[in-house]
Amino acid sequence: MSSVYNTKEKVHNRALEVVGKTLGEIDVKSTMNVKNKSYPGNVIEQIWYDHPADNHAEPDFPEAGVELKVTPLDKQTKKGKKKKVTELIAGERLVLNKINYKNEYGKSFEQSSFWHKNKMIELIQYYRRDVSHKKKISSGEMIEDKTKFQVLYANLLSMTEFEGFHLPKDTIIEIPEKDLEIIKQDWNKIAEYINSGKAEQLSEGLTYYLGACTKSATGDDFTKQKHTDVYAKPRAYSFKSKFINELINSHIIGQEHTEAISSIVKDVSELEKKTLEEIIVSRFTPYYGMKQSELIETLGIKVGESQQKNINNMIIRGILNLPTSANEVTSEEIEKAEISLKTITLEMGQPREHFKFMGIPSFLELVKESWEKSKVYDFFERKKFLLLVFNNLGKKKKNSGSDNTNPEDIIFVGAKFWNMPVSDIDGPVKEVWKTELEKLKNGVELKFIDNKKIIIKNNFINPSLENILCLRPDASLAQYKSKYYKDVIEKGIPKRKLMNNSVKLPHPAKWINRPDNEKENYSDDYITKQAWWLSKEYIYEQIKDLL
Repeated sequence: MSSVYNTKEKVHNRALEVVGKTLGEIDVKSTMNVKNKSYPGNVIEQIWYDHPADNHAEPDFPEAGVELKVTPLDKQTKKGKKKKVTELIAGERLVLNKINYKNEYGKSFEQSSFWHKNKMIELIQYYRRDVSHKKKISSGEMIEDKTKFQVLYANLLSMTEFEGFHLPKDTIIEIPEKDLEIIKQDWNKIAEYINSGKAEQLSEGLTYYLGACTKSATGDDFTKQKHTDVYAKPRAYSFKSKFINELINSHIIGQEHTEAISSIVKDVSELEKKTLEEIIVSRFTPYYGMKQSELIETLGIKVGESQQKNINNMIIRGILNLPTSANEVTSEEIEKAEISLKTITLEMGQPREHFKFMGIPSFLELVKESWEKSKVYDFFERKKFLLLVFNNLGKKKKNSGSDNTNPEDIIFVGAKFWNMPVSDIDGPVKEVWKTELEKLKNGVELKFIDNKKIIIKNNFINPSLENILCLRPDASLAQYKSKYYKDVIEKGIPKRKLMNNSVKLPHPAKWINRPDNEKENYSDDYITKQAWWLSKEYIYEQIKDLL
């Protein structure tokens, strides 16, 4: 059926007319199911554009060559240096078309379904929520009225050059050439897995701007590949949420953007010879094997007493030629690709500690999760790390609680990108996650040991090379009862201090050898706050090739 919106101008001008309207004002007859997750998109597509829902390989408006996407924006407030900064952020990744592994097999970028369907997108964004209310909404404490979601922006997002259109220029976002080169590299990486019959090993963490996100109702859905009997999870192409963030910020906010973000790649021609990953790693290679003291001198870094703890970050910023005044290492590419930088300090070539990656604010909420919808699965499925390894060769002084910080003893070993393989996510990580949740649901075992000093042992799995995921304490002081006030003396002044190092258990603990007179301090219902960690043995396996 031919649409009246058969040119780019008609599609885009219709989009501009919806800006400022709420979904309820568009769906005045309440014809769409407000409980449906796709309600916002259905209202815009089926009512505003009078376009039937479909799942065709063609763009939504084939004559115009434009795909329609409707996505949420959320409000986020962060603490700045001097004041709180409130900004709009993409509420989720921008999910594009589903990947048909068989049809996509053997195609070039220009022949791909991704390029055919998405090279020009009408991006309509509505205001959804203040993320400070997200917990209340997810718990059901606060019910959102989707009919009050208001359309804020309509932009034509283009990955291809177009001329001669009479459209408002300030509502056209042309994806920069540099970004397009990185998108092509990401597509090639995804295609490499599809063409080699290894789509089951795909994850979002493999790529930078363009991802292959999971797209199925349950974790039991699998789909066929070409030339192999191995089934893979259904996936869709998607732009990472922070990639969309940066495009919107630089385009809509422009010069008023709160912080100018520097780039690592200054010249787009560099991307024609190397991947983004190769370029970033190449920035570090000239400095491999250098002492911290040599790096400080070579990079011209001035280190004050207050900056001693932040010295490795200052070195990394110096190597990447990023502003030294910032508190963290960030760049346009790091932001858009959602890269997480992790500095690993070895002692005599061995990791000294396990790697904490996620705190657990509530066990009550944790035990309600399913694996495919869990925070742990989502984290490793999506996360790309840049690991920066230093080796401390100095001997720790006996009876000293402080680490050796002599810059003559600390060597920069190297840098590498890493994301967790799907075989590890769906293998040992999933196994430990499920096992520990069962213990929490049925009652974790706690053993009371009184040998001059009281020690409490639990039956959570000990970290190892095989058990790479583990639950470990996330508080400096142990606590097995609800938060309470404790009388302390600080700097000679009596003070009441809030002790809040515990979290409520979803099921009473099973105590062993707990004295009756200790039941108040070591209760059935609370345990010291915990976090998810990766074992140091596993981390060592990921970086040992740098040594």
